Amino acid sequence: MTIENTKAIKAEDNLVMIVYGKGGVGKTTFAASAPKPLILDFENGTKYLGERGITADVIRLQKWLTTQDKKDLANIIRGYETVVIDPLGEAMDKLMESDEIKGAKYRASDGGLTMAGWGEVKKQMRNFIKWLRDTGKNIIIVSHVTEISTDNGLEHRIQVATKLSDEIPNIVDVISYMGIQKRGDTVARVLYTPAQGGSFDSKDRTGRVPMTVDVSEKNGWQDLMAAMMPLPDEEPPVQSSDPVQEEPSKPVENETIPAGTDREATLEQKKEMLVLAEKMDGPGADYLRLMSASPATYSVAQEVIERAKAFIGGK
Repeated sequence: MTIENTKAIKAEDNLVMIVYGKGGVGKTTFAASAPKPLILDFENGTKYLGERGITADVIRLQKWLTTQDKKDLANIIRGYETVVIDPLGEAMDKLMESDEIKGAKYRASDGGLTMAGWGEVKKQMRNFIKWLRDTGKNIIIVSHVTEISTDNGLEHRIQVATKLSDEIPNIVDVISYMGIQKRGDTVARVLYTPAQGGSFDSKDRTGRVPMTVDVSEKNGWQDLMAAMMPLPDEEPPVQSSDPVQEEPSKPVENETIPAGTDREATLEQKKEMLVLAEKMDGPGADYLRLMSASPATYSVAQEVIERAKAFIGGK
């Protein structure tokens, strides 16, 4: 048993992330731009990449992987730096239809899954993702989005059967939504990684991913890497010659936050989010407005504000 200090622990070079969004937005293209990728294609979504000048190795899977397939894959991925699951929902569907989920224990008389069947599907997919994560490769999980209308607006959630979506944040480093922003006569692909707790599934364990990142068609991964804020021992990025200056957020006068608690955001924080929303566009601005009207906690609101300031200052 070894005791380590966090300051001495070096961050691993690989990144495990989920990128989700509507069909055709560019999720697979983004994944294909990662270093030396191998795409596990469960819905034949890579068939036109070659015609568009995008090169990547692909295994097109009509069925879920057998035990022998997994052994073969363990040897195959040694020659790659990135492994892509594309998409998660279709992979889950093929797992549910596989020979591994058969018999009275897992199937009801009408062919549907029993409680044990659902539990086994979730366990097998969770273990498969964890196994890939522990290979030390970059892992990109592509997912479609489920949009849910609520009283607070439209929620954007990772599309996957079972409650695996509840466990995914514990497995990956980054969860980002990919969308399109219209800018005059042009459009831009944008990776959106807000603070957790809003209308988007999101996560940033690294603490380095800006709220929004423009990603180009053929160099999306490189765009993300370039946008990620430096680690403490790295050189800071060169500042713009005319950066946007922001006033520091002001706490409510004579008010303190009791240790160990996290109450609702202050009125000043909510006003500041609205001010920042006016300086942004697309899902970033919408998210700030939603958060300003939500019962977000003080710490979540402050993280939202800091990420928004970092994005605006880096434009």
